[in-house]
Amino acid sequence: MMELMDTRQLLYFRAVVDNGSFTHAAESLDMTQPSLSLSIRKLEKELNAQLLSRGRSGVSTTEAGDYVYETAVKVDALLNETQRHISEITGDKASTVSLASAPILNWEFTPSALAELKRIYPTATISLDDAAPATAIKRLLDGQVDLALLPTSDPKAFIRRYAHELTIHQVATFDYSVALPQRLAGLESPVSLADLRGETWLIPPRSRELPELAEFYSDLWNSRPGLKPERTQEVASLNSAIPMVSSGLGVSIVPNCAPAVQPQGIINRPISDELPHYYAIVAYRTDRELTTAAQALVDTAESEGRDLTAEEAAEVAKSVQTAKSWRAEVQKWADASPQ
Repeated sequence: MMELMDTRQLLYFRAVVDNGSFTHAAESLDMTQPSLSLSIRKLEKELNAQLLSRGRSGVSTTEAGDYVYETAVKVDALLNETQRHISEITGDKASTVSLASAPILNWEFTPSALAELKRIYPTATISLDDAAPATAIKRLLDGQVDLALLPTSDPKAFIRRYAHELTIHQVATFDYSVALPQRLAGLESPVSLADLRGETWLIPPRSRELPELAEFYSDLWNSRPGLKPERTQEVASLNSAIPMVSSGLGVSIVPNCAPAVQPQGIINRPISDELPHYYAIVAYRTDRELTTAAQALVDTAESEGRDLTAEEAAEVAKSVQTAKSWRAEVQKWADASPQ
């Protein structure tokens, strides 16, 4: 009789695929590489199929491996969901929230939202994952986090793509400034982008998962070709553009959700041209019920896009208390019910 695989084997297999090698996977799992290799060989033997192709550049999945990886992701999400629901039933997790927040939002917007959540819900336990947007989306879809806070230049496009599996709220809008090297300090403020056409514009790459700054530039130049610069240079990220601007190698448009600090050699100037906004959105899986704390964070994030009145803050706090009271009543009813 064929021996059945167990969940640990699926966890190990997924770690190997996610890390691209047995060495890195073993480090992430805090186990030895020979033990991990033995577990994967045992899994392949039980399934009577080769799951991984091993080469000098690492490992890749075979067709059978692709199917097992998809199964591993589903099983992992199901186990996490089961644990979360059981913890909620026993009253352990109602005040917890796990959040993946894109780095550009972690300077001002996310800290403000978390501080407001802690003010109205002091018992909340918060787990924050400082993840790149693509990683945050993957972890959200896999069920590893409750919520994702993401930046985008086009919320509607993101909603069109993910509406079948995610609930998405636009929570804030931001204007832009332009980061200039010191040699351009003489430009009149606010700056017209037309005056910067002779400069090299530093452009972050496109993202397959959601529209960001690269798509903002593309849409801007399609609608207003007179603003398109003579030269552009792709950079790894907005963060990597900053030292290049400081060194005088180019200019970069910066959403105002980025830190308000002014690194040495950089001048931030407002822009005179009317530009489309940059946005923050919060997303969560439609098929998952949010914890009380997670729902409170969604409500708080939506309020962070504008000033929260005392009455609104009290209303959010009241909804949190109502949800907690409702859970307590359900638990009392369950305890009193005949077994």
